[in-house]
Amino acid sequence: MKNKILYSIILCGCAIAAVHASRKDEVTLLMVPREDGAMRVGMDIANRYPTLLLSYKVGNNGAVSLHGWSGKEWVNVELQNFHEGNFFKTGPDSALVIEVEGSPVPETLVPPEGWCGSAYKITTTDVRPLLHLVGQYYDFKYKEWSWFAENYRLPLDAINPEGLNVSWYHKRFNEHLKKQDAVIGDDLQYWVAVRHPQQGKIELAEASTNSTEQVDVEKQPDQEATEEPIINPLTNAVPEAIVLGAGTAEEAKIEPSEGSEKKE
Repeated sequence: MKNKILYSIILCGCAIAAVHASRKDEVTLLMVPREDGAMRVGMDIANRYPTLLLSYKVGNNGAVSLHGWSGKEWVNVELQNFHEGNFFKTGPDSALVIEVEGSPVPETLVPPEGWCGSAYKITTTDVRPLLHLVGQYYDFKYKEWSWFAENYRLPLDAINPEGLNVSWYHKRFNEHLKKQDAVIGDDLQYWVAVRHPQQGKIELAEASTNSTEQVDVEKQPDQEATEEPIINPLTNAVPEAIVLGAGTAEEAKIEPSEGSEKKE
């Protein structure tokens, strides 16, 4: 029974790792709720990967406010332009939507399949499991796991309990997989696959035959390729875009989502 549970944990972990090839080579739409912790993670990701970063806020009556990060400032994104995919100059290959636990986003904020083939959710903004799952999704290398652990003041094995991309020469002698099983399984409750292409399913089938040691691959530090500068994929000509300052973001117009009723 114990072996079956461990196998299930490894297999579920592969489900996250198998949905991507290299996030450095594709654009990801990252949608975060407008709260400090989630937006901090979003900004840190956008500084490292080609990212369409959107923040959202849902009002009590279902009204929606969307803002996109241009690389220098937040700009308003009309809900209709979001639905039609008119807010970017380079379309996303996949989407990752971060939700506040217990507060799922309305369907109107799920990226349409017409311009975003695969979409996934993380249903918590608790920083530790959020970094754990985001790190798997983006396939963090050792230096990235270390950076996030240091800057968020969390133990490395708390946000990367599987030891993904942590080679033997980085591991502590007394690390025990048994102690981490519960953490891995508990965090996977926050991972939701909204839709993914057939290619992802094929990769998952192949990944399920691999062991954790086979997934654990890390280049020597001096062999790391030179990283190219990140180009922000948000369009420079958002229709009717409103440039927002730090003090005016909350005053931006809030649009009612489809099917919602305005309060009298």
